[in-house]
Amino acid sequence: MHWFVGLWALPILAFVLAKARFPTRVGLLTGVSLGAIVSPASLGLYALIHANAFLALLGLVGLMLSLFHGAPGYHLALRLGVVPAATVVEGGHALWVELLNGVVWSSAYGTAGSVLDWLRGGDTGRGLASD
Repeated sequence: MHWFVGLWALPILAFVLAKARFPTRVGLLTGVSLGAIVSPASLGLYALIHANAFLALLGLVGLMLSLFHGAPGYHLALRLGVVPAATVVEGGHALWVELLNGVVWSSAYGTAGSVLDWLRGGDTGRGLASD
């Protein structure tokens, strides 16, 4: 679980690359990459709760983040019938929940990033080809 903490590097990398290659779409590309990893990366932070005192504080932050970011994928998986109700989610079912969380949060954070791009005046609405 601790290697999930490394997932936080992906949105940072996306930000740096987007700033260099697509400067008018930095918010969109960073938001989509953040949304794709936020749920499993939050679980990785939560796994740090059993480490030393400083890392335990990060673990508490991970707990709060995972409680918030884990729910939509779980409820969507229940509605789609991928996960059985009233059971512990593990194994292949957890994969489905995390994939659905990635779809939900990539859409949400990507939309928020796109709005920020538009407010900054960089987004012309003509797609990545316009950059």
